[in-house]
Amino acid sequence: MKKIFALVAAAVLGLVLVGCQSAETTQSQNKVESVTGTVSYRERIALPKGSLITVTLQDVSLADAPAKVIAKHRFETNGAQSPFEFDLAYHTSKIDPRHRYSVSARIEVNGKVRFITDTIYPVITDANKTSQVDLRLVGVRH
Repeated sequence: MKKIFALVAAAVLGLVLVGCQSAETTQSQNKVESVTGTVSYRERIALPKGSLITVTLQDVSLADAPAKVIAKHRFETNGAQSPFEFDLAYHTSKIDPRHRYSVSARIEVNGKVRFITDTIYPVITDANKTSQVDLRLVGVRH
């Protein structure tokens, strides 16, 4: 009788431990982190109300393929002026530690791109594990 009880107790304990491990894995896959920073440009130009800023986190691992968008955040300037702060949230389950990631930004005025990043800003898996960047945009000529 003691052997049967011990066997049943061991089986129940094993199932409980497997359930806990599964819950931890699910929680770590659903973890949300963020890249924060500022968006600015050198020109002394005031942006009109309604200007849109888009900040994008991309997987740039493949040189000959389009970057894969991991997260994107769009917001209006609402009359504020440069620099603009951002907080770009992403799910850690979308990050592969072997890949390279960068953040880019653009500012649109009346539906036309007015400023854009022209430099790669590495984040997350770079040597410094960067999670805070200051993006400097350049003017686009139409």
